Amino acid sequence: MTITVIIPVFNRAEHIRPAIESVLRQDATLPLDVLVVDDGSTDDTPQILSDLAAEDPRVRIVRRENGGVTRARNTGLENLLPETAFVTFLDSDDIMAPDRFTTDLQILLDEPDVAITYGDMLITFEIDRDTFSVPTDAKQIVLTSIHLACCLYRRPLIEKIGKFDEGLEMAEDTDFIFRTFEIGVNFRQTPTICHFYLRHEGNMSSSSKDNVLWFNRALVRSVVRRRREPWRRLVKPEFNVELPRDFWAQ
Repeated sequence: MTITVIIPVFNRAEHIRPAIESVLRQDATLPLDVLVVDDGSTDDTPQILSDLAAEDPRVRIVRRENGGVTRARNTGLENLLPETAFVTFLDSDDIMAPDRFTTDLQILLDEPDVAITYGDMLITFEIDRDTFSVPTDAKQIVLTSIHLACCLYRRPLIEKIGKFDEGLEMAEDTDFIFRTFEIGVNFRQTPTICHFYLRHEGNMSSSSKDNVLWFNRALVRSVVRRRREPWRRLVKPEFNVELPRDFWAQ
């Protein structure tokens, strides 16, 4: 059995090495497969990835023509190893938190009826790339947000949900999570901090207007699915996405 961590990347030369190394330093009871999907990067990202793969055989690179993050995530799902038993995700500019797998993986190993665990994320403006930690004086907040990196899936659940919706330019991850919790899945919500979300100018979700627009589209799709198929019910973790009004101000 193996844990596959899917990391889609496009032109993230500044961030990709610490993101990958934060996964490699995890103390997991199962082998790690770090599957990086390079979505046609044109900066130094391909060379950095080649160097990392040469340094550690757990890093696996799949390259494709640029098609956007949704298609890149699907490429990751299409390239799971035969031995992949558990799947999670990490954005290329984030950091996997220490001991991310300690509690959540053990739940899945001990309780075969639990199909997914769901933890928390820490949002910050600053990450120390040498120590993979958030400085104590950095602005930060822990939330139970809607994010793929908070999920640790059993592979059969991934296969049941299917691929990411390529009709969504953004919020394809939100749609995927809604689809996860619409089908009566047995899940366990945990207090595990799964990753550190780095807020910076290059975030895809930095435009609040676009973010709200695509989130609402994903939400509407969930409502439509549940009306068309009444057996679907959105039984989900207790999300807490409330931020102080002044949190984004620097």
